[in-house]
Amino acid sequence: MHFPSGLGIIMPERYSWENNMRAVAVTLAVLGSMLGLSAQACDYPEAVNVPDGRTATQDEMVSGQKQVKAYMAAMEEYLDCLDAETNAGGEEPTDEERKILISRHNAAVDEMETLAAAFNEQVRAFKAANSN
Repeated sequence: MHFPSGLGIIMPERYSWENNMRAVAVTLAVLGSMLGLSAQACDYPEAVNVPDGRTATQDEMVSGQKQVKAYMAAMEEYLDCLDAETNAGGEEPTDEERKILISRHNAAVDEMETLAAAFNEQVRAFKAANSN
């Protein structure tokens, strides 16, 4: 079975997907409420499930790839929104607000890297399971 090209390593793995998701959600909720930043102004994309490469069909893997790509695009929009929020109102954010915005940005990038690594791991598992 041949797997479509273009599914390769996107970013390095840093954290487990589940632990990172929980940490990001808690961090964003706490930080956003602490300073009253408009966390609702930037919609944080919903996480996607990565198919198990050992048991998934090719169609499931392709669908997973599409979901990951859509998620990555939505996260890029989220990051753009954070950048816009940083510059909103014409005033420079305070040092504390800047730290929170940077923390939100970094947490989102970490989550993107983790998802990409998880998907790439499953692509390798799929290829190994279907190398006939």
